[in-house]
Amino acid sequence: MFKNASIRLRLTGWYLLSVTVIVTVMAASSWWAMRASLYGAIDDALDRRIVNLYNSCVAHHPATLGDLRNDLRDTANLTWGGGLYQVFTEDGSLVFQSDGLARHNVPVQAPPVQRGKATHRNIRTADWPVRLAARQVSFGERNWIVEEGEPLNLAEVSLRDFARLLLLAAPLLIALGTLASYMISSRALAPVDWITSDARSINSGNLSERLSVPEAHDELRRLSETLNSMLDRIESSMHQIRQFTADASHELRSPITLIRAAAEYSLRRDRSKEDLVEAMSKIERESERTSRLISDLLMLARTDAQVHPIADAQANLVAATQDVLQRITPLVQGKQIKMESSIPPTSIFVRGSQDIVERLVFILVDNALKFTNPGGDIQVTLAQNETKGLLEVTDTGVGIADADLKHIFDRFWRADRVRTREEGGSGLGLSIAQKIVEQCGGSIRAESQLGRGSRFIATIPLAEPASSSEDAGEQLEERGL
Repeated sequence: MFKNASIRLRLTGWYLLSVTVIVTVMAASSWWAMRASLYGAIDDALDRRIVNLYNSCVAHHPATLGDLRNDLRDTANLTWGGGLYQVFTEDGSLVFQSDGLARHNVPVQAPPVQRGKATHRNIRTADWPVRLAARQVSFGERNWIVEEGEPLNLAEVSLRDFARLLLLAAPLLIALGTLASYMISSRALAPVDWITSDARSINSGNLSERLSVPEAHDELRRLSETLNSMLDRIESSMHQIRQFTADASHELRSPITLIRAAAEYSLRRDRSKEDLVEAMSKIERESERTSRLISDLLMLARTDAQVHPIADAQANLVAATQDVLQRITPLVQGKQIKMESSIPPTSIFVRGSQDIVERLVFILVDNALKFTNPGGDIQVTLAQNETKGLLEVTDTGVGIADADLKHIFDRFWRADRVRTREEGGSGLGLSIAQKIVEQCGGSIRAESQLGRGSRFIATIPLAEPASSSEDAGEQLEERGL
């Protein structure tokens, strides 16, 4: 029934059901409590009257039954209405019934009794209800059953009036409770309408807007703060996407412009073979650079989307490093740079596919090679402990200023754009390296001093338990791992 209703109506419906049940239970309990109270008062009065009758008649007449009947009759005549009591012998024979009971044809049947305990019963003759209390009393060697009565007319009238009052009051209370519930739920859920209205007004053009935060420190305030925090992250992500798109467009525009210019220059008029070869060489270089840039952008897109099955794959860090060093040796020799490595003889298996771990090693070594002047040194170190593997690349290159160090992992960021463009870089390498390490579950950091070189330390969790040597553990401790 309430499946498609609003929360406000559902709350009101549940409150209506709850109030109805509670009021009904309370009304029934009140009626039974009043009935028990009235009957309790009547029973107490009847017990006292039995004692009085016993003391005034039965206890003083150890003579014949005739004498006892005469005294009981005299007592009844002195009572308003002819008295409402009757006396039986122990075996149930009627000794006396007062005129008040006889006029209403009350049965002259002895009630069942227990010694020392009063019993009570209700009898209705025609329109005359009466409550009777009986008790067994003793005098001398004989036992008697004395039963006193009390009309229930007033009690039943009181109970009927009280029931009518409850039947009138209960719906009124339920209606007032339901109305109050609707008003309270409307007031309590009003911030939800504000949040909804604010959320609908926020789009990609005004992501800086935020939801209204209620003053009360309740669940709705926490919801608003959580949604505002989510909007902060979305705004930051949108800003990064826009910046990335702008930077990528800029980076792609430059080589495409050069390719087009070289092609137009070659086609403008007849050129010599040497001019055409030079133009084609420019086109080839820029095409290769554009291809690398597109490959880097695709790599970033894949790491952002977590396309690679990082968690279930494993890579040999030692083999990856050895392959990279073997490929990059000609470049190192061409720049007259001294390359040293410290690689353990055993394999180090870390999380991640072999290709991306090899790409990580290449990016860090290639980055050191680009920014190290001829005659400088590059040191590549591998180590491991019980839970993670270490890749460290240290160079004696130009270094990075403290103000620039916090930006080195930003996409398309370059401290020296002219020098980096000459080297063929796009400012994406370290961003890709950071993404690779993060997807492998590790971390990467950089330490550098301007003019004295840089050190990049990447740690990646091991793919499977591996025993660590004391030397490897010492190497990790020296590097603050």
